[in-house]
Amino acid sequence: MAGSPVPLLTISGRFYRAILADRVGAVLAPPGPQSAGRYHRVGQAALYLTCDPDWARIAVSGYMREDGLARMIVPLELAQARIFDQRDEAACIALGIDREDSNVNWRAALAAGQEPLSWRNADAVRATGADGIIDRSRHIPDGWHVTLFRWNGPGAPSVTVAGTAFPAILSNSDQHWG
Repeated sequence: MAGSPVPLLTISGRFYRAILADRVGAVLAPPGPQSAGRYHRVGQAALYLTCDPDWARIAVSGYMREDGLARMIVPLELAQARIFDQRDEAACIALGIDREDSNVNWRAALAAGQEPLSWRNADAVRATGADGIIDRSRHIPDGWHVTLFRWNGPGAPSVTVAGTAFPAILSNSDQHWG
């Protein structure tokens, strides 16, 4: 339903994406065909970004500890994305979603054979025609992240690499969310 009365923000600027070191050359590619994430089902497009490089590092720290694989952080320039903001409780109510559902551990739901509640929120936002969703951080006070549902296509926001990738270095204080 493009043109929905649900309010959307238009955002542009410098963002960062943490990605497996061996995938840096594909930083703007959609997830692999068997990949699922907090805001995408297998086969759906999603590009996970954040506005602070340290937040990007924190976002992947738990995964790095689990799998031991190196991540890189890539600066990106985002232009003219129309985004649904889950920080706005009134907007969530208007759309008929519970923003707290996005904080439920999506990986645990999948492991239990259940549909992650965050997918339902993403489905509702995708249905508005929004380019993506703002996700409230579960561990960074006032932190937030952006998940794009579409980019670099007709009518979609533009995302370009805006600098040299650098390693995501873990610290002892990094936390992980599910």
